[in-house]
Amino acid sequence: MNIYKALKREKKFHKMFYITMASIAIILPLAVFLTGLDTPLYLSYLLFIEVLILLSAISKINSTRLSYFCSNNRLKIKGGLFGKESLIFCDKVVLVHTEKIEEDMEIIIVTSVNFKNRSLKPIVKSFLKRHPLLTKDYLKIKENNQGIYYYQIIRRGGLNKYILLDTIYKNCVKAVYTAEGIQNIKIARGQTLV
Repeated sequence: MNIYKALKREKKFHKMFYITMASIAIILPLAVFLTGLDTPLYLSYLLFIEVLILLSAISKINSTRLSYFCSNNRLKIKGGLFGKESLIFCDKVVLVHTEKIEEDMEIIIVTSVNFKNRSLKPIVKSFLKRHPLLTKDYLKIKENNQGIYYYQIIRRGGLNKYILLDTIYKNCVKAVYTAEGIQNIKIARGQTLV
C-alpha cells in the first residue's frame, strides 16, 4: 500500500470517528429531553456518557497528532496533543532504529548531544535489554566514540511517523540506520509495499 494513500485513508477514518462521536454527543441529550426522561438517574448516566465521548475524542487526537519541522540542521518534534516540543540537531544523530510497523511503529533516535531537550534520556543497560535489535549497532558506535549517548522514542503520530522517518533520513546524513529502520524507510518512500 502506498503510504500517501494510507495517510488519506487514515484521515478519512479519523474524520468519520469524530463525526460519529459528535453526532452521538448531540443525539443522546436530545433523545433524553424529547422523551421526557429527565430524572437525575438518566441525567447522571447522560453526563457520564458525554464525558466518556469527550475523553475518547481527546485520546484519539492525542495518539494521532505529530508535528515536526526541520530547518537549519534542527529537527523540532512535537508528539501528541499535550506533548512538549523537542529539539534534535540532525548532525548529532548517530543512530536511528524502528520497531514494529504501521500505526504502532516506534522511532528510536540516538544522539550524542542533549541540548534544550528534556525528552532525551541517557542510554542505560535496561534500555538496551528492552531493545535488543538496537544493541549491536549501538555497541559498534560506542566502540568508536566513547561518551554519553541519549535516546528519544517517538510513539505517537499514526502513519505520519513514516513521513517523519523519511525526513530524518534526508536530513540526518551522519546517522547509522538499522535494518528495521531501512525497511520502514523503504515503506515510507514507496519502494516496499506493506
